[in-house]
Amino acid sequence: MPSRTPPPAVRINIPTINVSEAWAPTPLRKQRLLRTRLVRLYLPCLLIASLVMNIYYFTRPAPLALPGSLASMRTQLAPGHQGFEETDWKQLTDLVIVPGHGVYLGAGSPLDEANWYLLEQQRGEVGAFMAHIGKGVEMVKEHERALLVFSGGKTRIEAGAHSEAQGYWAAADNMGWLTNDVFRRVVTEEFARDSYENVLFSIARFHELTGNYPDRITVVGFEFKRRRFVELHRHALRYPKIRFNYVGINPPGDPAALAASEKRNAYDLFAKDLYGCAGPLAEKRRQRNPFKLAHGYARSCPAIAVFFDYCPDPPAAAFDGDLPWLS
Repeated sequence: MPSRTPPPAVRINIPTINVSEAWAPTPLRKQRLLRTRLVRLYLPCLLIASLVMNIYYFTRPAPLALPGSLASMRTQLAPGHQGFEETDWKQLTDLVIVPGHGVYLGAGSPLDEANWYLLEQQRGEVGAFMAHIGKGVEMVKEHERALLVFSGGKTRIEAGAHSEAQGYWAAADNMGWLTNDVFRRVVTEEFARDSYENVLFSIARFHELTGNYPDRITVVGFEFKRRRFVELHRHALRYPKIRFNYVGINPPGDPAALAASEKRNAYDLFAKDLYGCAGPLAEKRRQRNPFKLAHGYARSCPAIAVFFDYCPDPPAAAFDGDLPWLS
């Protein structure tokens, strides 16, 4: 038999490749590559973020502490006032008013005038302000049925949200004068813009808290203002003179000069315009309300609502209607 010729040898070149790639479809290879790059990119970012958070945690500032007045308030209320209820206010009969003048800003010693907002002419008077505050607190300590009202609004835009009344309260608190026996009987009235409103609005605050009108009123203020309060403001409200008292403590200075300035700049003006409805007195009220605040005393005290907008003709005529303290 004839012999078969063997077929020619065929050489096959097999390329060398990665086995995992050989079995992975092309789209999967792209996804793996993308994930690898993302891990390499974001893992350092996560580590850096974690490091920053740990640094912040261990170096963060301490939480803000309560202001001194609020911290002491918790102490004052326990245990001495745990039983104080609204009915206790209803037992109060006497009103002590301390009109505000300067604005204590609430931080630092209230004996240092650097911690007050003062007009230039009030420099050197902080000692008298503190004497007024201390005398008011002393009076409610001595009379358990008395309510002390610090009266004075947010009269100076440069003092910001601090009212005269709130500053006086904070000054008394920082001095340690608001002890448990008087703490709940010392309050603020934060809308008054002048001395007439100090009296009228404080009477309204007394009624808001007690449901009654005061049997007696005592004002603690400058001695040179005594006549203005006793002869004019008391008369304007027709409050009985026998039940109206005034305690005067003057600032440093010549009493005669203080009295002359008072007569010229306040007493004579109120004598002609008993309720401060027009002219310089009305303009002063407008300037002393830079935040355009409005009280709600006409609603909470309907028996004396007439006074809050009362402007008689002639302007020096006193109101002659019925009043709760005349019955």
